Amino acid sequence: MRTKRKNKTNNTNWLENFLRLIFPPDIKCIFCGKDINHFYERPFCDSCGKTLSFNVGNRCRICDEPIENEALVCDNCQKRKHYFKHAYCPFVYVDKVRQNLLSYKSDNRRYLALGYALLIVKYIGEDIKNFDLITYVPMTKTREKERSFNQSKLLAEEISKLTDLPVVESLKKNYDTKAQKELNYNERLKNIQNIFSVINKKEIKDKNILLIDDIITTCATVNACAKELSKYANSISACAMARNKLHKKAENK
Repeated sequence: MRTKRKNKTNNTNWLENFLRLIFPPDIKCIFCGKDINHFYERPFCDSCGKTLSFNVGNRCRICDEPIENEALVCDNCQKRKHYFKHAYCPFVYVDKVRQNLLSYKSDNRRYLALGYALLIVKYIGEDIKNFDLITYVPMTKTREKERSFNQSKLLAEEISKLTDLPVVESLKKNYDTKAQKELNYNERLKNIQNIFSVINKKEIKDKNILLIDDIITTCATVNACAKELSKYANSISACAMARNKLHKKAENK
C-alpha cells in the first residue's frame, strides 16, 4: 500500500489549488482543524481520536454494518441479494463523523477528501491489491453543478493517488430522484431502481472494481451501481468513509 502522493496534474481544478493554499490538507486534523505532525499516519488529533466512532467489533462480512450479536452476516444481507462482495467503511455514521461528512458535502470542504482517502485505504489494507480499478457513484450534471463537485468522485481521485489504481468513469446517473435521506428503507430501494447506466464497458470488462461512495446507509445506492457493473465486471466491492447502522424499525417501514 502506498501513502506517498503523486505530483498534481496540470489540469487540477484552480479552486482546489486555492483551497489547498488556504487550508493545507496535510497538517491539520480533519475533524477539528488542530495542527498535527502525523497526518499521513493518522489524519486526526489525539483528542478527536478519543471520541470518533470507529467501525470496530463484530461487523457484517458483506456490508460492514456493525452487528450487536455474534452473527457473521446481518439480517438485511441475509434477506436481500447484494451485487457487491464486500464493503469497507472505517467509521460509523454518527456524531462527529456525521457532522464532518455533512460539512464536506454541503460546505464545499473538498480538502477533507485526502484525509478520508488515507483512512479508507488504511482500513482496506492488503485487500487493495485485489482491485484493478476504481470507480464512483455518479451524479447528474445538474446536481453536480449545483454542488460544484461530486464528493464520491473527488474521494475516488484521492484514493487513486495513494494506491496508483486508475479511476474509470464507468457509470452515469440517468435522472435525479428524491434525496435518499428523506426516505425509509423500502422507499429508498424503489427510488434508486434503474437510474444508473454503465458507460466505458470495455474498460471494466472482467475487472475487479472498487466502488466509491462517501456514506453507505442502506446499501441501496451502491447495490444499484454494483448491479449494473456486475453485467460486465468480474467483481465489485464498495467502500465509503462511514457506514450507517440500520434500525430494525426503519428497515421494516
